[in-house]
Amino acid sequence: MKKIFFTLIISAVFAFSSFCANGAEANAQAIVLKIKGSATAVLAGQVQPLILKAGDKLPQGATIVTNPDSEIDIQAFNGAVATIKANSTVNLEKLSVNTSGGVVTKQTALLNLKVGSILSTIDPANHNINDYGIRTPKGVAAARGTVYGVSVSSTGKVQVYVTNSEVVFTNPVTGQKITVAAGYQVTVDENGVISTPVIAPSTPTEGAKEVGAKEVGDKSASTPSFDPGQNVNPSAMQ
Repeated sequence: MKKIFFTLIISAVFAFSSFCANGAEANAQAIVLKIKGSATAVLAGQVQPLILKAGDKLPQGATIVTNPDSEIDIQAFNGAVATIKANSTVNLEKLSVNTSGGVVTKQTALLNLKVGSILSTIDPANHNINDYGIRTPKGVAAARGTVYGVSVSSTGKVQVYVTNSEVVFTNPVTGQKITVAAGYQVTVDENGVISTPVIAPSTPTEGAKEVGAKEVGDKSASTPSFDPGQNVNPSAMQ
């Protein structure tokens, strides 16, 4: 009985230590920074779509839908901007911030890309507290301070292109995990098999490489564009 009691005490101490290390977690909201064309969002538990405008705040669980020829920039957390391209459906699966003593110890964003494309720009200055990822039907592309694009086709094929730093793509079903470095791309087929990283057809411009020195969300930096069924064309998404 004593052994069980002490085991419970030790478990509680470890749990408390972990809580203190990460700080208290609270739900956060994404902020709509800019919209080209039109886009809508459906909040969790609702069916009526909302027409989005700059300045709107979206809670965890909201689903964003972009129309043809439209594009929307959202701030997932401080220093992380997601550009959702045309004909995309994205669920804000998780948005949270951990604080301790008034200081942010962790900021999390997990965007579930059902179909379409997202370009993400994450400020590397907050590398230690950033926890950012794009979920796809074939796995999660996670990063802490980089510029990268993720695309999902209507058949479920996925492509990941990295402009700056690196991204880790993990398929939880197969257990396959691969790191994609800057200037490389990977494709994940309909069966979830991740290809070996290959050099992208074109080299990103210096503007994209210098994203860490620019204000996050500065669209003067060149960014990649791609389609799961085609080769990457970094110069097309300007």
